This record gives sequence, structure tokens and C-alpha cells, in this order.
Amino acid sequence: MKTKEVIIEQQKDFIQEMKNKTLALINSIDKSEIETILLSGSVSRADFFPLKKENDEYRGHVDLIIMRKKGSCVAAEDIFGPDNDPPIPYHCIKVDHVCYAILFTDFIDTEKFLQLDEPRKFSVLESQILYDPNNSYKNELEKINQLVKEDLKNYLNNALGYIHYLISDYKKDRWYRREAFIQMHENLNTAIRAGVRALFYINGFYSPAEDRAVYYSHSLKKLPENYAELISQSCNQITDSEEDYFRREKIFMKNIVGFIEKSTSCK
Repeated sequence: MKTKEVIIEQQKDFIQEMKNKTLALINSIDKSEIETILLSGSVSRADFFPLKKENDEYRGHVDLIIMRKKGSCVAAEDIFGPDNDPPIPYHCIKVDHVCYAILFTDFIDTEKFLQLDEPRKFSVLESQILYDPNNSYKNELEKINQLVKEDLKNYLNNALGYIHYLISDYKKDRWYRREAFIQMHENLNTAIRAGVRALFYINGFYSPAEDRAVYYSHSLKKLPENYAELISQSCNQITDSEEDYFRREKIFMKNIVGFIEKSTSCK
């Protein structure tokens, strides 16, 4: 597997090219009603790894978060023109063979941040400031970061509680008596996803969206020993097998959940 670190090393020149083009775009637009612009997503993480088309375009988007000034009613269309790809839930444009997906929003203050769903919180905090002339967002980010630790603690407690609920004897017995091993496996899969989220929390991060959380979990600093093998063994399954369910549960609960709970108790 090409980890994030491998991609970052391979793509560093390409990422800088994308950043340069993005800065050129920002410099070219009217920012009179814009407070802050953030570079988000895979270009911010430096692991943007798109497929290049024959016409020199990339099958992927550079993600931007653009915040209006308080009280402004300006729309993305006013600054960037029409949305090129309406099915995507962002304002999409193409400039110099590069596609951009723009989250055009009101200013994200502390209250608004705490109302965001978790993947969006992750996205905001991994972003880089490209434009913030009044330090409005930089100052707000200091306040946000003061609240993140307690917020992550709540997410962690909820994740661990949900894991133990899904793996409880009560929950398992309900399906075991029906010989519904496929449902037991599915409940364990849900618990594993919660466990992966919990690994982000003990590392001081929100969890990214579910469709990328396992991949990015491999780059966390605080992980169980032999994590790559453990998560592979936990996820690999024979869905109609009782024996395989208990094999997977033992690996997951002992090695991954055990590690998380030990890390939590040491704080």
C-alpha cells in the first residue's frame, strides 16, 4: 500500500505546482467581500494523487474553503461564475487545467465550528490559511483549538461506549440464537469503524470521512504495534462463519480496543 507519507514524497513538486496555481487564482479574484480562504483536502495534506487525462486536466479537485465577511451576501457565482459540476455539493470551477471544489460559506467562528459534522471539522482543522489579511480566522482558530480537546474526549467516550454496546453479550446473543452470523459480522464491522475513529481521537484529531479513515489511520503516530496486520486481520472476514466472527472479535477487542483504552487511562 502506498501510504500518505510515500505519496507526499513522490508528489512534492506536483503539490507545489498546484499550490502555485491556486495562489494565482486567489490573487486574480475580487476579495473585497471575502474574509478568509483556506486550502483544504488532499492538496493541503500534500497527498493529492489524481489521474491525469489526455488533455492535461486532472481527475480530481483542489479543495478550497472560502468564508464571506460577516454580513456579506456575496455568492460563489458572483466571484467565480457558474458552477461547472452541479451534482457535486460544492461550487466547481476549472482554471488553467485545474478543477477546484469550493465550499463557499459564512465565516467559521467557534460556535459555527462546533456545529459542523465531524468530517467537516477534520477538513477545517487540516486546512492551510491562504488569505486572512485581518487575522480574523487565525485568532478564531486559537479559540477553536482550546475547545477541541474536550470535544475529542466526548467523541472518544461515545465511540468506546458504542463499541462495547455492539460487542456486548446481550447484542451478540440476539443474533447468535438466530444463527445470523452475517449480522454479527456486520455489527463487528461497525465497531471496527468506531475503533478506527477512536484512534484518531487519542492522537488529537477528529476522524475524517468514513471512506478514507482506515487509510489515513495508518499515518497516525500513536498506534498498536503491528497495526497494519491487526487491522487487516480484523477486517478480513468469512461472513457466514461463527468461528471467524469470534476470531475477528478477539483480535479487535484485545489488540485495538485494548490499546485505545490503555492509552486513555494513561492520560
